Amino acid sequence: MIQTYMHDYDRGSILVVDDDPDIVDLLREVLEINDYRVETAVGAGALSLARDARPDLILLDLHMPGMDGVEVSRRLRADPATSSISIIALSAAHDLRERAAEMAADDYLDKPFELSKLLACVDRWASRSLITPLRAVGGGRAAAG
Repeated sequence: MIQTYMHDYDRGSILVVDDDPDIVDLLREVLEINDYRVETAVGAGALSLARDARPDLILLDLHMPGMDGVEVSRRLRADPATSSISIIALSAAHDLRERAAEMAADDYLDKPFELSKLLACVDRWASRSLITPLRAVGGGRAAAG
């Protein structure tokens, strides 16, 4: 039996950047069921998509072929059109906390992650974007905390 979900997508938009199709499919399904719009990309493809789609939040894998998450993040932060988008780093790396700080991520989640923790983190950061839509005009990313 195929189940179709109708969505209002009123909770914001998320860009998922990961090279693992199973992770992408899982994140898309979970986020869409929870009324988020979802776009996906791998590596450098995230740069133009983030610029064009202006998501509320980016879930960014650390390790990808070609351009890794650290470089993607560095370029997103350097571009005035994308510098204020919140980023959550995702990885199974033992040094994720340090790498997330290096890439100026707003938060991070260890893989494998619990879906409840993922949703709590996404809800927290996506809601900040929705309640502070002019933060880029003020000259910077939302303060962590």
